[in-house]
Amino acid sequence: MIAAKIILSIIIYLFNAVIAIIISKLTIQRYKATGSRERALYLFGTIRFTHYIYYVVSMVAIIMLLASFLPKTKLNFVLITTLPFAYLMLSTILSQAIYHRISRIVRDVGTSMRKELAMAAKSSILMYLPALVVLPLRFNWMKIELSGLWSCLFIFIGIAAYNLAYPYLLRITLSAKPLKDEGRKAEIARFLHKHEMKRVQVFEWPTTDSKVANALVCGLIYKQVFVASYLLENLSIDEVNAILAHEIGHIRRFHLWIKAVLFVAAIPLFLGLTSLMDQAEVGGLHIPVPVGVVFILALLLGYLWFVSSYVSRKLERDADEYVLKMGIPAKVLIAALTKLAELNHSVLSIHKFIEKLQTHPSFEHRIQWIQSAAQRRYGAEERTISK
Repeated sequence: MIAAKIILSIIIYLFNAVIAIIISKLTIQRYKATGSRERALYLFGTIRFTHYIYYVVSMVAIIMLLASFLPKTKLNFVLITTLPFAYLMLSTILSQAIYHRISRIVRDVGTSMRKELAMAAKSSILMYLPALVVLPLRFNWMKIELSGLWSCLFIFIGIAAYNLAYPYLLRITLSAKPLKDEGRKAEIARFLHKHEMKRVQVFEWPTTDSKVANALVCGLIYKQVFVASYLLENLSIDEVNAILAHEIGHIRRFHLWIKAVLFVAAIPLFLGLTSLMDQAEVGGLHIPVPVGVVFILALLLGYLWFVSSYVSRKLERDADEYVLKMGIPAKVLIAALTKLAELNHSVLSIHKFIEKLQTHPSFEHRIQWIQSAAQRRYGAEERTISK
């Protein structure tokens, strides 16, 4: 019976590969049928949500199967509470290995599978690292007795430390280095100095082979901007400055702190849910550990996914507005965004439901909003420029 459950768990996990193979084939077929990388990758991004749903369903099934026969020991308790994160990480790596065909055929990238898997592993570790702070304290892995207040305080300190260390961890994850092109480095330094952002550090992360054109900012105290090398190679200096201005907007408008507060707000949600489950146990309702862990994980992921993505889209729009406030012409910002869409093979318009699940508005909506904002700010002159 135990052997059968183990075999079934393995089959459930490996079915991730079946789903990934189907999605990969459909994506490549769409590319061959239409000749459009953009339409093929849009299909890939859309149907991939079904795979995410299977991640959750299969994770619950495997945890329930393992918990049904594992002895109730301290070690197995730790295993069950960490399994969701390990499962998600292993599933991500397995899927990425299969999706490498999409990268090679549809996106025509030169990155090896080994590098893609290494990036998937490092990104997963960085994403789930906060769990290593929360789980040991909340589920009493350590032989230390803490009151609810002290437990909450230690968790808060751990999460705060994670946020402070995040830029440095991200720099390692992306293998980012200082800008290589001295001329461009000087231009960017002048731009930052002009806008009184001298303390902001700009790093370049290698994406020429993977063909990723993007930029991001992080850091609550010391701000760091990461710019993809593929972006630097294909955008003019004015367009690069427009992208930097967008990242400066995130800094000036305290968006990094807003996101940090949203992130930390998950702590009382987590503690409140676990406290309610503890009270239910005292009241006579038995809740299996795997059910509790998966339930809480699902709610937390839902919170971070839907709430944070909704707020994030608002912040992106606010940062775009700040670019115009800095005096960057709307036509330059729109040109930069249009190039980003082309370089990343992204469609300009996406389904509104898919857009609600993303952290950024569609390129189409961003461009329309920038044009409208420019009209309100500068009137007829900017309206003519932006068309």
